[in-house]
Amino acid sequence: MHIGIIHTVGSPCRCAEAAAEGLRALGHETVLADSEEIESIAVDLARDCELVIDHTDTFKGRGLLRAFVRQVLESAGARIVGSGAQACFLADNKIAAKGRLSSFGLPVPPGIVITRKGEEIPPWLQPPLILKPAFEHMSRGLRIAATRSEAESAVNQILDSHKQPILVEKYIFGREVAVSVLDGPDGPQPLPILEWVMEKRGEGVLTESFKLTEPPPNRPDALKADLPPEKAAEIRDLALAAFQTLNLRDYARFDLRLSEAGHPFLLEANITPSLESQEAFALSARWAGLDYPGLIERMIVAAQTRYDKNFSLKEAEVIIDLPVGIVTMTVPNGVHVPPQSTIDLAKILDIKAGDRVLELGCGSGLLSIAAAKSGAAYVLATDLDPVSLNTTRSNARRNGVADRVEVAAGAWFEAVPREEREKGFNVILATPPQTPGHKPFGPKYGGHDGTGHLLHIVEEAPKFLKSGNDRLWILAISLANPGRLLQRLRDRFSEVKVLKETNRFFTRDEYESYAKGLFAYLQSLKNDQRCEFQEAGGERYVFRNLFICARGGKKK
Repeated sequence: MHIGIIHTVGSPCRCAEAAAEGLRALGHETVLADSEEIESIAVDLARDCELVIDHTDTFKGRGLLRAFVRQVLESAGARIVGSGAQACFLADNKIAAKGRLSSFGLPVPPGIVITRKGEEIPPWLQPPLILKPAFEHMSRGLRIAATRSEAESAVNQILDSHKQPILVEKYIFGREVAVSVLDGPDGPQPLPILEWVMEKRGEGVLTESFKLTEPPPNRPDALKADLPPEKAAEIRDLALAAFQTLNLRDYARFDLRLSEAGHPFLLEANITPSLESQEAFALSARWAGLDYPGLIERMIVAAQTRYDKNFSLKEAEVIIDLPVGIVTMTVPNGVHVPPQSTIDLAKILDIKAGDRVLELGCGSGLLSIAAAKSGAAYVLATDLDPVSLNTTRSNARRNGVADRVEVAAGAWFEAVPREEREKGFNVILATPPQTPGHKPFGPKYGGHDGTGHLLHIVEEAPKFLKSGNDRLWILAISLANPGRLLQRLRDRFSEVKVLKETNRFFTRDEYESYAKGLFAYLQSLKNDQRCEFQEAGGERYVFRNLFICARGGKKK
């Protein structure tokens, strides 16, 4: 696979380089990209990479904004390894993350939020205290205060240097552990618990300088935690619950403290734990039997499986046998594979040699290719979706008709260039979205009674047809007020024929999956005689596909 890795150039973190080495060991190709350039490169990364690993340290110098990088990637359509942008914004906000964990009954240290100088620390919050900027990581800005005066001074320093709210918490004396969570075939699983060994057991914190120091091989300060089985299970369960509570995906690491009495407290969630081979995430994976490439592979497979399940990363290869010959097409994710009704329409088109053809809403390009293979001299395929337009071009090349199929972006007739409009067309093909709905619900939505796009096409088509013998082909469904459609066709054309009808079976659940209450809405339209379908037995229903050809357009 081609996998992108986002990092902050100049950051001391070497996660990107380590991950790239692990990916290359697995045979993947990698491209490293600077998070500071994300606004200009996100579209290219989404298009060129099957997956993207985002390990941004800071964006525009701010820890809070690193989740913005992931949001830009997602909006461009990138497939992210790890948690989504919304979860990252939550986890990177120490105040919000702590509030959510606490609201779900998970133990966190007691504390308060301070937003300005001079705010009083309540008497119940006794030193020693730990103070953290709300939106930083890598322990940046972290302070320990042994007295109230030290705490007040630390508040002023953090507000001056970081200009963000401060989380002030009770310092927990005790052992510090890290629990990594990694998704797998059986769902997210905690890895063996790591314990950080302090100079004085139970005292101190992991400072920024500690985290920036290059660890030696077989580092002595990070050991597999020696805990009673019941306590280890409790901590693992706590990390897994936090993973699910924060809606994280694929992998993460949690930092916890065990009080002197052995009570665990969640300190922080790390949605991008260090991927360096001597850091906690990789060490815990090693204790679980995963070498470094094996760890990276588990991360990749977790994301790949998730996207395969929800969106299918794979292109569909389609072979269709038409009267004019075999059509082979590649249909990428996000573009509809031609349904049987479109294939049926392609089989009955009456394209003549030399015809000029306009297809409105080309999708993967089947009808345009069929028209060209039938002898059309020129085919203009229009669509609003850039992926559909590129797919049609690619499939036209694959079927040897690229010299006669041109694509244009735009809404219906607005996409037709002026010079082509003046020449006119012999045939117009239209299979617009036409599922009725009480509200917009997705790409199949065709308006309140399904005729929104259909009636517009019928109204405008005569202006684009060259002569009275030229024709408009429409594939309509009986759910979309067929009486109204046919009447409008007869108003605008002198000859209207339904040349073929086929049945399309469906279930209540299919339409409820588009929008809650949609099936009941279809029933209400049926009762008003604006929608036609029948019960077919076995909890199935059936509507009709109508293959309509209209000639003799009446120009106003």
